[in-house]
Amino acid sequence: MSSPSPSDDTVPLVVDVDGTLIAGDLSVESALRLIAASPLALFALPLRLFRAEGRAALKRRIAREVVLPPTSLVLNPAVVDEISAARAAGREVWLASGSDERAVAPLADAVGAAGHLGSDGRTNLTGSARAAALVDRFGEGGFDYIGSERRDLAVWKRARRAIGVGLSARLTRDVRALDGAARFLPAPGGRPVDFFRALRPHQWIKNVLVFVPLVAAHDTEAMRWAATGVLFIAFSALASGTYLLNDLFDLPHDRLHASKRHRPLAAGRIPLLPMMGVAAALMACGLGAAFGLSAAAGLALLLYLAATLFYSLWLKRRLFADVVALAMLYALRVAAGSIVASVSPSPWFLAFFVFFFLDLAVVKRLAELRALHEARRSEPAGRAYAVDDLPVIAALGAGAGFAALVVFALYVSGPAVSALYDRPEFLWLALPPLVYWLGRIMLLANRGKVDDPVVFAIRDPAAWLSFAAGAAAFAAAL
Repeated sequence: MSSPSPSDDTVPLVVDVDGTLIAGDLSVESALRLIAASPLALFALPLRLFRAEGRAALKRRIAREVVLPPTSLVLNPAVVDEISAARAAGREVWLASGSDERAVAPLADAVGAAGHLGSDGRTNLTGSARAAALVDRFGEGGFDYIGSERRDLAVWKRARRAIGVGLSARLTRDVRALDGAARFLPAPGGRPVDFFRALRPHQWIKNVLVFVPLVAAHDTEAMRWAATGVLFIAFSALASGTYLLNDLFDLPHDRLHASKRHRPLAAGRIPLLPMMGVAAALMACGLGAAFGLSAAAGLALLLYLAATLFYSLWLKRRLFADVVALAMLYALRVAAGSIVASVSPSPWFLAFFVFFFLDLAVVKRLAELRALHEARRSEPAGRAYAVDDLPVIAALGAGAGFAALVVFALYVSGPAVSALYDRPEFLWLALPPLVYWLGRIMLLANRGKVDDPVVFAIRDPAAWLSFAAGAAAFAAAL
């Protein structure tokens, strides 16, 4: 650390980009965007890295394909304020990043930077390489530097002043040892609960469907319930892993969404790279637990994983194919529960759940389009729908809901229920609460009162009352 020149107020301010100015990493987010647009890049990118191209060359290849608009990035307000103050004082502001210089240029323009430095396809501009480049341009001790990582120590050693962002206690001590007058800014990092929220634990309620075959068959064998409980845990782990991947692939779109922009990953409250590892670990654990139950259960979850990834990378951007895929994924949970419990589900039962969850999937799209209509936007980011589709989507949702009701009525009136229920006529009492709740959620979604139907159902007292009434009808029929 060079001796400061108190009288020199024109020394440039150099700002690190990845993890400092922005919550994420330009290269990582660009790679995710590339994979979302071209799923085969998921396999091509690692191959390019291991073919001795090096990180800088790989970053250049990614930057040629994808340059993220600054509006799709989450900026640290404290660092933005520091940039604004420096510019107001007449100081030059430069951005420095390990990401490719082509990716950094739009962001530099957006924040009013005088210039920028980045990897150039040959040199990966991090650590000592960045320090040397900055000294070459500004001279030893000729710049102030804002950074956020341990590898920035090489730069702080050669800067005039050090400014740290969101540093650990140990790194803070190391920076103070270099510059006793160092300043420290907060990072927009989240709380521990944000890591848990990113797993979307509220969505685990969907996996209760694996118990449906046991309930429908009135099976009380403890070992089967225990095995199905393991399946529930496996599905929950696998689903959370795929939700994390989905959120990583959808970052630019989620940040434009009224409610999804508050998700921990989209809001920049948790780091991207560690969560990619968490996603892989969760999926591996889920598959391992399922194969531990049986090969058939493992294959069912493997099919669920493949279908979910296919949905995240391709189907979700295809008109109505996304809705059909979601309904099939719900039905697959019931099928997996049947495999583990050794219960043959009734075709009527499977048909009911396909139509019921098709209705809920349509409700989700209806809610998104209604929100767009209120915001006076024409189409959702990353989806194949338009606001003009609202009437058709509403009709399809109503049709799916009432198809589920018809299937339920046909099942109740069929001969199969007599073998399971002493008083099957009481099952008809479950129909009115179901009609009421399906109609209610459609109307509320059309009014813009519903965002995610699963979250809404968890919090909706009417949903719990309807469920209780239906359960009472089934109990009375026994």
